[in-house]
Parts: sequence; C-alpha cells; structure tokens
Amino acid sequence: MIKRILITACIAISTVCMSAQTPKWYKKAKKTQITVFTFDQDDNLLHSGNGFYISEDGIALANYQLFKGASSAKVIDAGGKEYPVSAIMGASSLYDVVKFKVETPKKTATLKMADRAGVKHEAVYIMPYPTSERPGCHCDTLLNIQTFNNDYHYYTLKNGFDDKYVNCPVFTEEGELLAMIQQQATGNSSNGYAIGVNYGASLCINAMSASDNDLNGIHIRKALPDEEDEAATFLYMAAGMSDSASYQQYLDAFIEQFPTNPNAYTQRADFYLAHGNYAKAEADIETSLEKNNNSAETYYTFGKMLYQLNLRPDYQIYKDWNMEKAISMAEEAIKRDSLPLYVYQAGLINYALKAYEKAYAQFVELTKTNMRSADLFLYAAQCKTMMDADTLEILALQDSAVACFKQPYPQAAAQSLMSRANTLLQLKRYKEAIIDLNAYERLMSNDLNANFYYIREQAEMKSRMYQQAMDDIDRAIRMAPTEPLYHAERAVIFYRIGEFEEAIKSCQNAIKLAPQYADAYRIMGICQVYNKKREEGMANLQKAATLGDTLAKDLIDKKDFPE
Repeated sequence: MIKRILITACIAISTVCMSAQTPKWYKKAKKTQITVFTFDQDDNLLHSGNGFYISEDGIALANYQLFKGASSAKVIDAGGKEYPVSAIMGASSLYDVVKFKVETPKKTATLKMADRAGVKHEAVYIMPYPTSERPGCHCDTLLNIQTFNNDYHYYTLKNGFDDKYVNCPVFTEEGELLAMIQQQATGNSSNGYAIGVNYGASLCINAMSASDNDLNGIHIRKALPDEEDEAATFLYMAAGMSDSASYQQYLDAFIEQFPTNPNAYTQRADFYLAHGNYAKAEADIETSLEKNNNSAETYYTFGKMLYQLNLRPDYQIYKDWNMEKAISMAEEAIKRDSLPLYVYQAGLINYALKAYEKAYAQFVELTKTNMRSADLFLYAAQCKTMMDADTLEILALQDSAVACFKQPYPQAAAQSLMSRANTLLQLKRYKEAIIDLNAYERLMSNDLNANFYYIREQAEMKSRMYQQAMDDIDRAIRMAPTEPLYHAERAVIFYRIGEFEEAIKSCQNAIKLAPQYADAYRIMGICQVYNKKREEGMANLQKAATLGDTLAKDLIDKKDFPE
C-alpha cells in the first residue's frame, strides 16, 4: 500500500515537472524562433546565430555582434523557410541588441510582449533554439532586476548559460515575452543575464541615425524613420555617407514609403543622372512634374540638373538634354515663380551658353534682392570681361564685390580681392594691386603657391619695392626650387640694385635647370658686360640670340653698348 502511494506521488511530481518544461504556449512560441546567417561583402558566411520575431510584420531581435560587419543576412524560420533580412531598424552595441526586418510574404508568428517588468524570485522560462540538445523550456528564477534608461530592465537569472543560449527568449509563466538571454561577460559566471525585450523593441531609426556608429558598423540598409521629415533628413545625410548601391536602396525605400513626395523623384533622378541612367532619370522627372502639378520648383531642379550634366566633359547628349533645354526649364520655373534663386540659375546657364548680356542683366538684377552678394558682382564682372567691356567698368563691379565685406576682411573676401588685384595689375595700378594682394595673403596664408609670390614680386618691381620683391621671389624659389623662371627673376632684381655677381649666380642656377633658357643667358650676359667681363658677356648674349632672343640680338647690334 505504502509502495503504491509512493509510486503515485512520483508520477504526480513527474507530471508537474513535465508541464513546467513544456507549457501550453510552447508550440506557438517555438514558431517565433529563427536561425540567422550573416555574410560579408563577398557573400562569405560571417556569423550564424539565432533570433526571434517580436511582431507579425517580420520584425525580429538578435544580438548586435551577430550582425556587426555584415553586408547581408538571411533567416530560416521554424518551418524551414528562408527569407532575406531587408533592413536594420535599430542597434546598440552597448546592450548587444539589434532590431531588424525580415522580408516575409505573409504575417509571421509572434507572441505578446510582457507589459510588466517582473518581480524578484519569479519563475520564468527560457526557450532554447532547435539546435539545443534539450528540447522544451528550461525553468529559471529572476534573482535581480535592474532598471536602465528609466523604462528598461536588465535581469540576473539563477542559472548560468553557455553560448548556445545567447538570444534565447525568456517568457513569463503566462507565455508573455519578457527578455532575451545575453552573452556571459565571463565564462565562469554561475548566473545568467538577460535584457528586456521592450528595450530591443524600442530601438529605432531617426533623422540623425545616418551618422550612428553602431548602425554604420552594420552594412545592411537601415530602415527609414516613420516620419516623412525625419526620413528626408536621414536621406540627405545618407547621401554623403553611403556607397552608391546603398544610397539607391534608400531612395527606392523612401519613394515606396512616401510615394506622394515629388522631391523624392527628383532626388532619385539626380542619382540616375550621376550614374548615366538617363532613361530612368527622365521617368522620375516626369513623375515629379505630375505629382508636383508642374511646379516651378521641379522645373528649376530639372534645369539645374541639366546644367550640371552639360558641364561634365564626358557627357554625351541624351535626346534634347543640352544647355538650351536647361535654360528652357529655368525660364519655365521663372514664369511660374520669379524667385531670385531661379533667376540665379538662369544667369549661370546663360553664361554657359555665352549669352553674356542676358547673364549680366540677371546677375545685376539679383544684386537688388536679398541675394545680393560679392559673388553676384564677380559674375557680372566676368560677363563684362567676356563682352570686352571697358576695364574700368569691370573694376567698378569688383569694387562693389569687395565692398560687400567689412574690414578686417573675412576669408570669404579672398576671391573678390584677388579678382580686383588682377584688374589693377592690368591697369598698371601696381601699388593698389599690392594692397589687395597683401590682404589676400593674410586670408589665404596656408593655401598660397609660388606663383602668387611671383605675381606680387612683379608688381613690387614695377613699384621699385626691391627688398619686398627679393623677399617674395625667395619665397617662390623655396616653394618651387626647380622653376628656372624664378631664379632668372631673382637675377633681374640683383641687376636692378647693381649686385652683378649675385645676379650672375642666379642666372647660372637657372641655366642648370634649363640649359636652353635664353632669358637667363641674356641677363647673365648683360651683368657680365657691366661687371667688366665683356668677352664672356658678349658670348652669353650671342648664345641667347642663337636661342631666338631678339632682345639679346638688339643689344649686340647696338653701337653704344658699354665698354
């Protein structure tokens, strides 16, 4: 009798354990589990691991390290079906969680996430993945619950787990999804650790995520933000941070997500133009015009695209997509809305078409608007230059460009100062030119080349500023020591101040660099004659004349050449 009672009790206890190991919701929960494979850019297997769905639209969680460095990924669900990972929806290397979208043709299995944090000493269930040697759930206990970021929880479990349990879902007794097992920090820990699934579910993409290091550590396309404005900002930032294939995926995804946004079509058209796919660009432009009701902005954008396209030296004209088409689009934009920006674009195109009078009128018109700037006056001055206008007219426009800035000049004034300096040099107003060149030097001190110092040295020589000229030509030589012109110019300065021996040395340096340099032979010959070395000097003048120097020939023919 007693034996029978003991056997009955054992059977009862066994039944209780079995129900604990295989709860009623087990089969349904098992369908949420997936096996994940990640691949590098050459389609080589990078990592394999596990994850699980948290919503019926194919959103899943796994650990971040599984996806780090991956260029693509796929999953195999509980039924053996294979699907690609289409986008990363959030990532945290700190908490080792990644949220991703699986491209499935129908709704996926999912379970309700727990709406509570749990309590200490509560019993929970860990559900291993199909590769586990022990099928069914494992019972465990919550030893500790820590809160982070105000709303999320990190759990310490009674039992430790090896690596094959990483990403295993943790359930409450009611079968609600509570947490996911994490990698052990140390191999000898007797406890297990899990992070709340509500944290993984909260991961998302926002407008600034294009620069997120954790997300960029995964090379799979990121999901766009849900809000259109945020998605547009993300797309803008991604343009400069993504390779062309990824950027096209973002453009396609944006249009799929926000199909009524006309700007998205012009943005993708611009991408197609840059890659020579003109037919697709044309289709997107037409769609943009249709969705934007033939707006001025779309015509302006299309005209700008064609302008930039026609400036490319390798561009082979597609259909009628030439500069004439570009100006017609710009003019269509102006007909609908004469915004200064649209007029500015028309001015640039007219200049490219050599319609300088039209371009000049448009740039001058813009100087009377809120777009007034130094650049507009410089563009107008360049138009006048191409029209062979009076140099004083050009100078007046350049004066206006410089007047757009207050002293001390900002770096933005550099181009205006250099343009005016060049015109002053043409007018032989050397001292005024030197003032502008000095101001330019102060602004651009880290970006100056030898030619700048040579140009200023020439103006200083005309102004008899010999010491300043010597300093500048020495700078030019230090920056470009193999340029014979600068050595010959240094010789000229020494000649002007009567230092004939130094002048001869500089000529010799020039000739070493360019043995057929006629100017150097002529200057050296003159210096030698004046230095009472007539025979050597005449020989070098003759050498210069032989090399085609007419000035040297004139000196040889002169009767009054000094003895």
